Amino acid sequence: MRMFRSAEGMPDHGCGALGRVAHGALTAPRDSQDAPSGPRLFLGYNTLPEPPFPLAGFIEYDLDSRAAEHDLSAVLRLLAESLRAQPVPPEGTYDDGHRRNAAVMRVDAMVVVFSGRAFSPDRSPPARALWENMVEGYYREGDAAACTGAREALVGLGMDRSDGRVILLAERSPTGEHAAPERVGQDPAGVLCDLLGEVLDAQYRWTRAAFGL
Repeated sequence: MRMFRSAEGMPDHGCGALGRVAHGALTAPRDSQDAPSGPRLFLGYNTLPEPPFPLAGFIEYDLDSRAAEHDLSAVLRLLAESLRAQPVPPEGTYDDGHRRNAAVMRVDAMVVVFSGRAFSPDRSPPARALWENMVEGYYREGDAAACTGAREALVGLGMDRSDGRVILLAERSPTGEHAAPERVGQDPAGVLCDLLGEVLDAQYRWTRAAFGL
């Protein structure tokens, strides 16, 4: 686990604390230039109503560096299975200080950040055809990358335990800089949402059991 970062004061993109945490995760700098370029995973704290402490924030999860070599859905599926299989440490493993911290920092959300492609169906016939195929379930691996006019982007998918969802996108300019994140879509759904929800549920359950909450 890395350092806790507050999400207070960040844009919420119409999604309250979940939006602020997703924005913070998407714009969080990597620890170093040598850090792996694969997906990044963040735990969100105190984003739901009646938090145990009035401070929403996030911590980056330490993903295995080999995650960049695999499909994101496979990474999330394996992580959920690993968390479910992880044994709960025996009582007394954590001292009172650790338990107090766990009690005030409730795991409410999770955000995964990954590289993607942005396209505009209203501006390009190929992009419109791709969008129609996706809606009908005919999307194939690589279609977005091959779409004329598609742009490189950084994507942040966030979910909370009340099934709140948000997708933020930051397009990458030719100079390599990313634009300010913008919300896309109103009700994201799909395999990645389902798998991220499973990881979040597994992490929440393990944390409560491990710290006796």
